[in-house]
Amino acid sequence: MATKQALVTIIRENTAESYDLPEPASYSGTTSTVIDSGTSVSGKLLGAVVREDVAKVSLSWRYLTADQWAQINGLFKDKGSGLRFINKVSFFDQTIGDWQERDMFVSDRSAGMWRRGEDGGVLGWTDCSLELTEV
Repeated sequence: MATKQALVTIIRENTAESYDLPEPASYSGTTSTVIDSGTSVSGKLLGAVVREDVAKVSLSWRYLTADQWAQINGLFKDKGSGLRFINKVSFFDQTIGDWQERDMFVSDRSAGMWRRGEDGGVLGWTDCSLELTEV
């Protein structure tokens, strides 16, 4: 039986190692066109396309353990690992209906604390989310 491909995989460029993100509860894609625009004295839009098909994916999970969320966040920290703020990402692209690789950066990551253990440590997180945007 074939293994299902992850919707999002972070790829370490210098070693080609990859890290599949867990299956999200929610996955959405945005495709943007960046334009340089202004308005003429007659009120008409003047502009030029600077860049087309800029990809952004948003992922969220209803619940992740403290370890799972820390591992995901750790993928975007540079600790000499080769992974960093900007990474090569394989994701399911809405515009082609297939997986694609692009360089992307991670934006805000958020989560709500679920519960603390007897020792005071956080046991898990709810409503975890992050966005990856093409560079």
